[in-house]
Amino acid sequence: MNGPLRFALSALLGIGVVGLATAETAPSLPKAPLRLPNGEPLVCIYYFGHWWDPWKSDDDAIRRDFKRLRDMGFTAICVDHEWSQAIDGNWKWLDREHRLAKEAGLGMVPWLSLKTWSDVDGEQRLKLAKEWYGVEIRLGENQDGSLAPPLIYDDSVIEFGARYACDYLKRYQDQALLRLAWNGKSQPVISLSVESAWNGSFDEETNRRFRDWLKKQYGTIGAVNGAWHTDYRDFDAVDPKDKAVFDYAAHPDGKAKPPRAVEEHVAFRSQTLSDSLARMADRVREQYPDVLFLAEIPYQYGSKHPHAVGYRIGYGADPSSCDYADIVLFRNTGPLNAEEAAALREAEARTGQKFVLTYRTYSDWDVTPDSPNFAKSVEADAGQAAALAHGFGFYSWNEMVDVHVAYAPSPPKDVGWTEVRADRAIRLLGAMTKRYRELVGTTQ
Repeated sequence: MNGPLRFALSALLGIGVVGLATAETAPSLPKAPLRLPNGEPLVCIYYFGHWWDPWKSDDDAIRRDFKRLRDMGFTAICVDHEWSQAIDGNWKWLDREHRLAKEAGLGMVPWLSLKTWSDVDGEQRLKLAKEWYGVEIRLGENQDGSLAPPLIYDDSVIEFGARYACDYLKRYQDQALLRLAWNGKSQPVISLSVESAWNGSFDEETNRRFRDWLKKQYGTIGAVNGAWHTDYRDFDAVDPKDKAVFDYAAHPDGKAKPPRAVEEHVAFRSQTLSDSLARMADRVREQYPDVLFLAEIPYQYGSKHPHAVGYRIGYGADPSSCDYADIVLFRNTGPLNAEEAAALREAEARTGQKFVLTYRTYSDWDVTPDSPNFAKSVEADAGQAAALAHGFGFYSWNEMVDVHVAYAPSPPKDVGWTEVRADRAIRLLGAMTKRYRELVGTTQ
């Protein structure tokens, strides 16, 4: 097996241990799935075709992978198409992936930024951003006073993000861009970011916005002091740079419970993130009124996994960070447990959003078809996605050079790459995809 699918599928298998879902995690009847205009359900897989050689220059390798994925029952791929990717070769790699995906009959969900425009950073990219769109991106400030990623709420970022999204839609709306049957129409789908994330800013303007937010939440400074065990004289005295109160370092591994002040700051950042992307989405809809927005978040809502807690605190990724979107895609650590399933249902009831569950598969799974664990693994993922959500898929870490697992004849010891037999990976993912399509109906 050649090409990125070998790379991606091997990366899908290889990290961690996962438990199986229990019957109490989901209702028994399948939900109505998101469907493409041809009636097929949304079944997606992350795919990266322009990151490494030899696939970076080999159309045939990607073409074989796309055919294999389509034959397995996938209907869409999720791809890094950030502006930081578009500037490499002036849309070259993005053009090619659309061309090959369209040829294979696959839709494409593009991630248009990394961690909500944090990839528009560094002297050269900031210069290019001004050349492309005439904006000077404003950067934030870390708690220690150093420069932080762009201020997500600033007009410069809203303008830049909206214009890139519109350019992307203009260029690719008739190519492989995923379209869904939505309210009786065929509507395109884009994602403004891969990973819902804003690590915030501690500059004075952002701190003032936080104080205004606190006033609305608490009403009086006395209420704040009572909840936080502080003695502020007024709201102007609240300073998120004060690490004694806003102790973000208290939970580097996500295990320690953060202070109440930090939790409030996380909630503020989360709401600011959603409000800002809602403004960006409104700008895009001025030109493309039918576009649907998908939010991607690295961990399922309510997860107590240390990495999930650490990510939520570090990047302001409360569920409310995704409220602007029509669709939310979870990058699960495994099947949702009862608490996580309840959090999904609560969010669905509150927002009316649709949800897609993408699963990471693991090397310790038994993928021998006649093994009891094979059927359990298939049912745990495909069955849960059909019952709880509106779409199904898989992801891998193969976009991250430092942590991926991949086929390598001589794996470098300091990286820990692991070879996984492609035929076993294909068998497992194929069985899961087939089962999901059986549960929700292959076509409408």
